[in-house]
Amino acid sequence: MRRSIFLLSVLCLLVTLEPCVQAGASNKKKETFAIRIHGEGSAEDGEKFSVPLVLLDGRKAYLSIMPLLSEHDIKAVYPFRAEDGTGGAYLKLDGHGANLLSEYSIEHMGRGTVLAVMINGRQVVDLLVDKPVRDGVFVIPFGLSMAEEAHLVNSYPIIGNENDPKQKRKKQPFSPTNIMLPPKASDLKKASAPLQ
Repeated sequence: MRRSIFLLSVLCLLVTLEPCVQAGASNKKKETFAIRIHGEGSAEDGEKFSVPLVLLDGRKAYLSIMPLLSEHDIKAVYPFRAEDGTGGAYLKLDGHGANLLSEYSIEHMGRGTVLAVMINGRQVVDLLVDKPVRDGVFVIPFGLSMAEEAHLVNSYPIIGNENDPKQKRKKQPFSPTNIMLPPKASDLKKASAPLQ
């Protein structure tokens, strides 16, 4: 008797939880593409604000946990091939990103500080801040894979073509247009007129 009550309660629980499990499950894996550009921090900032990291040149440094720029600050891109065979890209920033980059570069130029470019958590390149950037264009000189370049081109307009309607639609989800549908039966009756 107890065993049947236990099995019945387990069965009821499973039936109750099934819609919740199905609602949370999805066969589609959401593709993420994160670009984070971190400024250099210091050990005095504390572990809540900066993290130790070995730069690509082997130097130990601290990076600010909060990124200076992200993919949300990018307005348009222009990819290119670097001399080492990897990809590079010009990133045209929106007003917010351009102001942040300009202020950071003016404040930190000539101090030997770097900006670390991270794409999906991978450290791509470390750039020395040696002069102010006032034009709102951030350059990743090398280090991008072909897939990363393709993702940039598919996600953002090409620099110079920001006002092109085809470029503006890139961020919209794909939806087929101009699909030729099969004719309806009524259309076929109208089309087949008797020969005279």
